[in-house]
Amino acid sequence: MSPERASLTYGKRQKKHPAKRVKETPLRPVRPLLLDTAVLLWWLHDPARLSRTARLHLNKAEQSAVLVSSVSCWEIGLKAQRGLLELGDSFDGFMRRLESMDGVSILPVDLAIWRQVLALDWDHRDPADRIIVATAMRHDATLLSSDQVIRAFFSEAVW
Repeated sequence: MSPERASLTYGKRQKKHPAKRVKETPLRPVRPLLLDTAVLLWWLHDPARLSRTARLHLNKAEQSAVLVSSVSCWEIGLKAQRGLLELGDSFDGFMRRLESMDGVSILPVDLAIWRQVLALDWDHRDPADRIIVATAMRHDATLLSSDQVIRAFFSEAVW
């Protein structure tokens, strides 16, 4: 059948319609992922302790950034110093390995984060937890935490 003949229906010529444009849904930007101190240690030393959701977020993190608050480094150093945590290396060696990991950024606790810490409407006394939550807020990050108290307060925390 000829192309002209194919376009006829019951003897009438059909109008040719341009292809409909499908409205594209804008991609939601991938949020960076901030790890709390326990999750950071499990990710590096005991991944079996991570939840399924945590593993999924960490697997997707290659599309965004994995963030670590410098306060987590402080917590890890204190625990190692007190003999409560075995790093398998010196603290300096551990930090050098962490700093050299592709896609991992260690964030300083700057004045903006201190202001955010003080502005939190949260009756939680652990300063490290408060700093980690404030850091996640300041950097618009999803916070990966197994801590139920943190997850109850911060809606962008997952486990």
